[in-house]
Amino acid sequence: MRLRSVLLLTAVATIGFSAAGWSQENSPAVTDFTMAEVLSIQTRDIIDALAPARGARVDPGAPPTVRLPVYFEFDSDRLQPDAVVLLERVGAALSAEELAAFRFSVEGHTDSVGPPEYNDGLSNRRAAAVERFLVSFGVPERRLAAVGRGESAPVAPNETPTGRQRNRRVELINLGAQP
Repeated sequence: MRLRSVLLLTAVATIGFSAAGWSQENSPAVTDFTMAEVLSIQTRDIIDALAPARGARVDPGAPPTVRLPVYFEFDSDRLQPDAVVLLERVGAALSAEELAAFRFSVEGHTDSVGPPEYNDGLSNRRAAAVERFLVSFGVPERRLAAVGRGESAPVAPNETPTGRQRNRRVELINLGAQP
């Protein structure tokens, strides 16, 4: 119930940004956990967000996506302890029957603090760290593709601490069935 409240508040915040002129990608295929307590996100939540409806194909224009609050040490690609717990749940979700046939993009994002070139490199290292963790957890490497997006795709204004926190995230995007 608590997680649903956070998601509802995130939706309300998104509407507020849109009304204020903040441009952000918003799709029904995106589940935003960035404001949820990390340890409240369960394996089933991730499966439900990433699995297409039974018998449906992944829509390339709006693939199932989750935004996750994966936290790293400052200016580093080293995972914090809560991130390890969350990524164990992600690994279990990606190994679940409902998601076992799919490939995923693991995308790292940063806030706008620091030079864009630096943030690009940092987001690449962080996406690769998540990919390595998931592979070590047992998710086959052929099912994952790490990509750094730097500060190029904010989901919130970078002028506030809360906005910057939401922009420092990892997104998992369902790319469809494995070839």
